[in-house]
Amino acid sequence: MDIHNLELEVSCYATAVYHEVNNRTLEEKLGVINVIRNRVKSGLWGRDVCSVIYASGQFIGVTDESHKKVDKKTYLETQLLVLDTIVFHKYANPVANALYFHDDSIMPKHSWFGHQKITHIGRMVFY
Repeated sequence: MDIHNLELEVSCYATAVYHEVNNRTLEEKLGVINVIRNRVKSGLWGRDVCSVIYASGQFIGVTDESHKKVDKKTYLETQLLVLDTIVFHKYANPVANALYFHDDSIMPKHSWFGHQKITHIGRMVFY
């Protein structure tokens, strides 16, 4: 992979993690990173990270207009976490083959709700 593709992928991962679980624990962030990675591997939402992130109806935090203000320091820290996870393999995958997640304060109405729960980390439930 060339540096430009890596930079784009890290940016897409970081954007999703920042907007979905910015104020959450390291484990919750790692869970979301690995859900994205699992979705890329599955090919169901696209064959690359950015396609998965911007697939219709997915990662609503990314496309929600109310989240456009970004703290640059926190976003950079998120990018570094993504690099440590996907490039340097510093962290284990805490969600196995999960393809879905939601905050436990929300009762999802999506068809994937019927999938088997894999784990519950902090406030996030992974399926």
